Amino acid sequence: MTGKTGIFWLHIKKSAGLSTRKMLGDLYHLTDKNMMPTGFLQAPKAEYNDILNNFRVLLGPYQFRRCLFAQTYLYPDDFDRYFRFAFCRDPLARCVSQFRYLWARSDPARFGAQTSLMTDRLVFGGEPEQDFDRFLAAIEECRASPSNIKPYGLHFQTHVAAMSDDICDDAGKPLLDMIFRLEDLLPALNMVRVAFDRAPIPPDQAAHVNRSRDNGFTPTPAQRGRIRELFAADYEIYEGKCWRGFD
Repeated sequence: MTGKTGIFWLHIKKSAGLSTRKMLGDLYHLTDKNMMPTGFLQAPKAEYNDILNNFRVLLGPYQFRRCLFAQTYLYPDDFDRYFRFAFCRDPLARCVSQFRYLWARSDPARFGAQTSLMTDRLVFGGEPEQDFDRFLAAIEECRASPSNIKPYGLHFQTHVAAMSDDICDDAGKPLLDMIFRLEDLLPALNMVRVAFDRAPIPPDQAAHVNRSRDNGFTPTPAQRGRIRELFAADYEIYEGKCWRGFD
């Protein structure tokens, strides 16, 4: 991190976002993400990172190319001065977490009407194995769609987006200095904190909030194969491009 004067953390959905924000502390500047989300034009530069990590902020063709958007539009002259990093979760575990999150929120009796960022709610039948097949098919539909909001809305498409596109430039080169495995969350964040003159967080004080509720579902072998096809580039990141210095 020699020569770096700030951080740029790209939040990948279902990869401990709330915990990371809490443990980064004042290294990461928070904005309102829900009630009155701030736009880039009206915000100080210190808040750009958190605005970019808010899926409600529309980026047009860069919606799922956020590192490239940051390099091109947010930090065109000083992108390299930031220590740029993200956490990569095991794609299988991340996909199941995506399903649990969206499956639970598909019940209008519990979660109310759809938001303006959702077009058609993905309809589930209540049987996890069949619903997971429907979920994987919906991801395939989104990947084939020319729209960010159809057929299932920006909320859905953001939560099931591949990590690989989000972190790379047009040539497929990662625009991050470091990709950590999610299981190394605490030592990685402590490494960042110490490098920027913050005290490390003791293990007994580490934050882990908003865990996905386990609905007891485990993908079948065939479903695991579909996940590997859908997130093939993310498997390459997780299995071959993550920093292994904590092993």
